[in-house]
Amino acid sequence: MKKFITLLFVALLAIPFGCDKNSDPIFVRARTHKATKYEGRLAHEWMVMASDMIKENYLYGPQAARIFGYLGLTAWESVCFGLDDGKSLAGQINDYPTPAQIDLNREYDWGIVMCTAMKTVFPQLIENINNAQRSQVDVLAALQEDEMMKNGISEVVRQDSRDLGARIALQINERIRKDGRELIRNIVPVIPNRDDSHKWYWDPATLGQVPVEPLWGTLRTFVIDNAQACEPNPPYPYSESSTSDFYKDALEVYNIERTPSNKAIAYHWENGVGRTSSPAGHWMNIARQLLQQEDRNLAECAKAYCLVGFAAADGFTACWFSKYKYFLLRPVTYIRENIDPTWVPLLNTPPYPDYSSGSSVMGGACPQVLISLFGDIAFTDRTHLGSPLYTPDGGPFVLPERSFTSLTQAGEDAMFSRVIGGVHFRRACEEGLQSGRCVANTILARTDFGF
Repeated sequence: MKKFITLLFVALLAIPFGCDKNSDPIFVRARTHKATKYEGRLAHEWMVMASDMIKENYLYGPQAARIFGYLGLTAWESVCFGLDDGKSLAGQINDYPTPAQIDLNREYDWGIVMCTAMKTVFPQLIENINNAQRSQVDVLAALQEDEMMKNGISEVVRQDSRDLGARIALQINERIRKDGRELIRNIVPVIPNRDDSHKWYWDPATLGQVPVEPLWGTLRTFVIDNAQACEPNPPYPYSESSTSDFYKDALEVYNIERTPSNKAIAYHWENGVGRTSSPAGHWMNIARQLLQQEDRNLAECAKAYCLVGFAAADGFTACWFSKYKYFLLRPVTYIRENIDPTWVPLLNTPPYPDYSSGSSVMGGACPQVLISLFGDIAFTDRTHLGSPLYTPDGGPFVLPERSFTSLTQAGEDAMFSRVIGGVHFRRACEEGLQSGRCVANTILARTDFGF
């Protein structure tokens, strides 16, 4: 009987488990190195690189948010195996049914696992990635791996870690290929024309713009059921009557005083292409600042980046669905036609419809997930510190840091900035904020990291 029990124990040791399995502490060889013992810097370096490439390639908000969603997922899936209670998100998020399998009898270095996975996933996400940028990805992965090897990791552990990272990346790249992005990349849909019967339609002729990503709302979401799941209430009915809600919203935009304090709000949240890698990138940078400030470890950073990435990606998909459902004109078109033909907004108007506001959706979604990790804390955002900004109002303005009493206040500040900037009606912002909070609450309710 004793011999049978011994053989059974040995056989069980050989069974590979996904990281969402609550295994007995005796199966610990795979966790010789705990993911909590690695520096968060390893994850920060990948997110900074992503932000830089998004800016260099002038990618728009939805494109940036998708990138951060997948990089956050990659970071988490790479480290959850190194936590006693860590859970894979496979089976918890849409179209990601099974985790990569891990042999608990092997030893892994989680820094090497992550840099291998990141190196493999990264080039699939950066649209128009060039050879120099591919080299940057390879160099960062090599530097991080070399750093891990200096800790005395054996060649066997390196190869096993590379293998696990590659298999994690294979699972994630499979989802990338099937999320719908490739289907819409080269499709140019017919855009509805604005005419006397559809005066509320967005008018590309106002500023000579081509609409960005009209089909983005068809992409597969990570956590919310689909792009319509957190749809905002509809915009006010279009009206040119001075007593209507629509006109009052436009008049507010027109009448807002361009005081130094109001300009400071608008400028801080101006995240156009080529600046902070979109509103999603701005909030990822806020997350990085908070993580660095508290010296959070790699596992904590991976979880944070995953949550903010999901909030950004699903938030932008939901937002883009409503933009091209309602196809609502921008304040600049309405105000020039009905209030003042010479009016110029404080900020540049982005090339897509008004309703709802992407910055406001991010202001609702990203603070909510960050509050779950840090509490509703006061903080100072240095994202734009020293950054020059040109606007229709002049420039360059060299921007300072900005302090907030809470994450909630920062999100509401981001929302109101778009009204001050003259690029959104208030209703697009307030409803966008609520839509973003719906996205975040859904993510928090449906995901269990076990950590």
